[in-house]
Amino acid sequence: MEDDDLPDEDECLSRWLDEVDLELGKIGCRGALPVPDDFPHDFSPESLPALEAAALEYAAREGYRIDLYIHALGAYLGEAILYTAGGCWGWSGYSGYGDGDPTVIVDPVHKAGPVHVCDIVRRALDERTGEVFAEEHGWMQIAADAAIENDPPWRPVKEEDGIRRPKAG
Repeated sequence: MEDDDLPDEDECLSRWLDEVDLELGKIGCRGALPVPDDFPHDFSPESLPALEAAALEYAAREGYRIDLYIHALGAYLGEAILYTAGGCWGWSGYSGYGDGDPTVIVDPVHKAGPVHVCDIVRRALDERTGEVFAEEHGWMQIAADAAIENDPPWRPVKEEDGIRRPKAG
C-alpha cells in the first residue's frame, strides 16, 4: 500500500471520535471485557487498577483475543487522563498497528508530548504488574497538581468531543 493510500490523521481522528463510545462499551458488556460488578465506569484514577487487573485476567485466559480490547482500554485510560490533565484526543499514525492509534494531547500548560494510550495498554499487558495504568495516570496527576500550584485558577478542561463523564453514584 502506498503512503498516499493511507487515511490521513484527521480522517482517522474523526473516525475515532465517532467510534470511541463503541470502544468504551466493550468494557463490561455482555460477552466483552469483564470487569467487577461494582466497577464505576467513571474514568476515575481509582478505577484504573481494577480495569488493568480485569485486562490482565482476560489476557491470561483468552491470550491474543485481548487485542480486540486495546483501543477500548486505551479509550478508558485516555478519558481518565483527559479529566485529570485536560486536553483533547489526537491521532498518531506512527504506530505499526493498522492506521495508527489514538493519542491524548494534554493541555499545553504541561509541556508534554502526546500520550500514546494504546502503547501504555500494550506495555501493561507485557509487564503484567497491574500498576502501569495508575503509574501513567499518576504522572498526569503530578503535572496537573503542579499546574494548579503555579496558576491557582487553572483547572483541567477536556475539549468537547461528545464523550461525557458519567455522573457519580
